[in-house]
Amino acid sequence: MARKPRDAVFTTALWDGNTKVAHFDHHMKRLRNHADRLRINLPENSEQLIAQSVLDNMEKFSEKKLINITFDYISGEFQTKSRELPKLRNCNIDAITIPMKKWLGQVTGTKHGDWQFYIDAKEVAEENGVDIALLIDEYCIIDSDRAAIVVIDEDGVAYISDSKQTVEGVTLEIVTGGFTEMGIPLNKAKLNERLVARCTEIIALGTGIGCCRILTIDGEDIGNKNSAISIKFQAYLAQHYSNTDNWTDLCEYSN
Repeated sequence: MARKPRDAVFTTALWDGNTKVAHFDHHMKRLRNHADRLRINLPENSEQLIAQSVLDNMEKFSEKKLINITFDYISGEFQTKSRELPKLRNCNIDAITIPMKKWLGQVTGTKHGDWQFYIDAKEVAEENGVDIALLIDEYCIIDSDRAAIVVIDEDGVAYISDSKQTVEGVTLEIVTGGFTEMGIPLNKAKLNERLVARCTEIIALGTGIGCCRILTIDGEDIGNKNSAISIKFQAYLAQHYSNTDNWTDLCEYSN
């Protein structure tokens, strides 16, 4: 990654290892939105450039993976890199809290070039024997090192962070329809200690980890063990990804 936040903008998508990327339109929408906030001008033919980069690399891989799509503002080029899906996916996990690093201007809350803090946060979590780092500011959960956080309270209402410093999640956007189908209201609020203390579940949603339920935070048990909303959303995502309509064939954009 670039060293300065405005040197790059990126997104990470689910890739079938061949020619198809899940929710390519969602990722392009986020990429453009974040680029605008970072004052980065993306090429008009970004879809075509990304498609060509991915297709040029696909022969090296054969299994479903994650594909990182980065626009390097310094070189003016798109860079794509694939990595394996994490073993930690659609399961129960444990979390640790660490202070949120904040950048000035419109940077915080975007997928920007200075991403080392999030990488280091993940390392801190693993060094402490847990799976994910929750990023805290003024006693509220703002984000995590690689997933959107959803708190289900005792009344069955789902809450996501109302902070502008929270990175908008593509997976969260996808499952929003699932909340509606299940009759679960989805609201924005401060994810503070009081809300967390009375919750029934805390769920982490991300392209890489899928849907994971957080069982403990800083060694303390969280939620009601009998609640099963995370299991329902794991099934919702599995069904969603099995639908070919939700995958874009990048050959449509290649020359």
